[in-house]
Amino acid sequence: MSERRPAILAAATRLFAERGYAGAPVNEIAREAGVSEGAVFRLFSTKEKLLAAIFRDVRETFFADLEQGFRFNPEESGLAMALRLVCIYCRFYEKRETEFDFIHRNNPFQMPKVGEPCREDIRRIHDKMLDQLKVSVALGVRDGSMRRMPVEDAAYLVLSLLTGAVRLRLYTGRHLADLEEELLAFIAEALEAHPAKVAE
Repeated sequence: MSERRPAILAAATRLFAERGYAGAPVNEIAREAGVSEGAVFRLFSTKEKLLAAIFRDVRETFFADLEQGFRFNPEESGLAMALRLVCIYCRFYEKRETEFDFIHRNNPFQMPKVGEPCREDIRRIHDKMLDQLKVSVALGVRDGSMRRMPVEDAAYLVLSLLTGAVRLRLYTGRHLADLEEELLAFIAEALEAHPAKVAE
């Protein structure tokens, strides 16, 4: 039975991403996964638990990718660290467009019947990204690679730019990969210290 779990999760993720949680009945998820409806309910006793399993898998994969892809480098400037983090986040989003289409179409904070575990997984992803960005901005302000600015505000703005760029795919069909180079240049320009301006 356990080998059916990935197929069910993949099918549910695709259908929830395309149609939303309410628009994807369990019998269609089962058909898409090539299993019986009973098999879905044996692994996930409710549709809500199936949804929660997808959020949990995205969060666990994100944390695993981050653990593997990001190492602190004491020789790196705060600005370089922030831009490296943005690159890591971009690559994570780009590899998992379907999962993030799913998250943006099924925002657990706008779904009253969805349980707290879904919201908690999204909070944990958001908080991890924000915490890392705050560290890089604080370092950048201290080492002079970034202009002086409120650390938390700057971290929120960087995360907002990245999240907004990801969401464009839902409304315009533009992929983050097409925008990544300009996004990085834009963030670098917004954050970096400009000696001429500092001297004024």
